[in-house]
Parts: sequence; C-alpha cells; structure tokens
Amino acid sequence: MRAAVVRGRGRVEIAHLPVPEPGPGEARVRVGACGICGSDLHLFANGLFPPAQTPGHESAGWVDALGDGATGPPIGAKVAVEPMRSCGSCPSCGAGRYSICRESRLAGLHDPGGLAEYQLVPAERLHRVPEDLAAPVAALAEPMAVVTRALRRGALAPGQRVLVLGAGAVGLLAASAARALGAGEVWISARHPHQAARARALGVARVFDEAEATHAALDAMGREAPIDLVVETVGGRADTVEAAAAAVRPGGAVAVVGVFWDRLALDPMPLLLKEVTLAWSYCYGSDGGRSDFAEAITVLAAQRAALAPLVTHAASLDDVAKAFTDAADKRGGAVKVSVVP
Repeated sequence: MRAAVVRGRGRVEIAHLPVPEPGPGEARVRVGACGICGSDLHLFANGLFPPAQTPGHESAGWVDALGDGATGPPIGAKVAVEPMRSCGSCPSCGAGRYSICRESRLAGLHDPGGLAEYQLVPAERLHRVPEDLAAPVAALAEPMAVVTRALRRGALAPGQRVLVLGAGAVGLLAASAARALGAGEVWISARHPHQAARARALGVARVFDEAEATHAALDAMGREAPIDLVVETVGGRADTVEAAAAAVRPGGAVAVVGVFWDRLALDPMPLLLKEVTLAWSYCYGSDGGRSDFAEAITVLAAQRAALAPLVTHAASLDDVAKAFTDAADKRGGAVKVSVVP
C-alpha cells in the first residue's frame, strides 16, 4: 500500500509498505479520507514525529478486514475512526475516560495513522456513519468529538451564551456543536476574513476580529451580555486562557481544548474572584453512558450541508506534502485540508 511517511522536520514522502493484517480485536480500514490537524502541523514543522511515522488521526473509510474476536461494524461498513488505544483495565478506562489512561496511544503519533491507503485500529473504536456521508465530512467526526467533549467538560446547559475563541476548524466545529446541543447564543473570535465568513454561515450570532477580542473589550462585552461558557481552541503560544478569564461571567466555565506548546503566563486572580471552573479537555470518551464520538456523528449527519464547506481543500495521497503546506497557510483560505488516498 501507499502511505505518507515523515522523514524529518518538514519532510514527508510516499512509501510503499505491506498492507497490514489485523490482529486479535483489530479491524483494517480502507481509508476514504484523512484530515490534517493543527497538532499535526506543529509536530511536522518542528520535527517531533517519531522516525518514519505515518501521521493522521482524523480518518474515515470502510471496514476491509477483521481480526480474530473483533467486535464492531461488519466488513464493508462505512465508519469514522476513533484513533485511540488504551489498556481497558485501569480506573480511567473503566470510567469511560480512556483518553487519560496512562497507556493510551493515538494513531498518527504513537501508531501508524490514516494518511495511508489502509489503517489498523481496534474494532471497538469504529463508529458507523451514514453511507451517503462523504468521507472527508465523516472524517470531521474526530475533531467534532473533541469539541463535543469540551462542551461536556464545560457543562454546557440549554440556553447558555457560549464564546468560542478561535475560528479554525476546531473553533468552527465547536460553534456548530454548541448550537446543536442547545446553546442559546454563540459568539466567536476570528483572525481571518474567510474564518469569519464561515462562522456567519454556521449561524454564529456575533463574530469578533482580533482588535475586538482584547481582554478589555471581552471584559466589557461579558459585563453587557454575560458569557456562561468560553471554549478556548487556539492554544499554541496565545494568551487566550487569560482572554477567556476576562470574558466569562462570575460562576461561569472555561473549557480549554487548544494545545499549548509553552508554559502559560496566567493571572489567576480573575479566575479566583469569579470562582470560574477551568476545565481542561483532551480528546474524547464515553463516561456517563454517552459516547462523544456517537454524539459527534449525530451532529455531523444532521448538519452535513452546513459543515461540508469546512473541508476547503482536498488532495491526493501523492500530493500530501502540498496538503501540509496548504493546511499551514491559514491566510490562503484553508479551514480543513483532507487527503483522499
């Protein structure tokens, strides 16, 4: 099979590898599409992928083969891949919080990922999607599950006002999910005009540019119209947790889903004086009897027409190097770049 293989900082090429055979409890997926994530871009640009790794953790496709004892969707089923492996026996796994299992492994980082023609995953981590849901849209199930969990961690309640910081793919999906899950009004901050336009198309009530999203301005807006929940999706080296603290109402919540690469310089006083709940959110789970992935797919299927335009770029596997370049160039209009083998 053909697979993307990272060969060092900013270098990726196509290799010809054996088609993998599923072991006990595993399924082989014929990949239909795999998205490129912001964390992929950071790891790629900074040479942080393990040697010869095949990246990609946002994939969807069709079940191609099953290993011994595998339980899950049958061969031929269209599925979204939940790219997490865990031990299955620790207290975190027992509670459905397998993303924080100390033995957890993520496809595309610890194990071969979805930027390939075939991928091996635990069969129990496959989720059926509607047959008429395009594979690049079905692959949005992974980031949609990430934001679904963040909204749960922030205890989103019907009718609340939600502010999303950042209008990249994750931020736009968070805004869409918040509306679908009962938020009364959703606001968002956007750096680029094309992001703002996408947000408005998704029904976001207020869109702020960077000049309007200063700490002082957010504090004033939050006093005028109390913000119950802030979802931080920027990460990197931004000061968006402090911005969230300025914006959120007393007694409100901040859910942090962005990945920060440096230590945070955080003034805790606003969080203290407001008694704000600061909830970190990592990946997804099924605690409380609710699967974040299942809920994400429900939202995707219901809003497919509105969400499909978030996949702004599609590339063949042979053009994977260009796909990484396009995904990194936010000024070029990219929201989600999908690789279709």
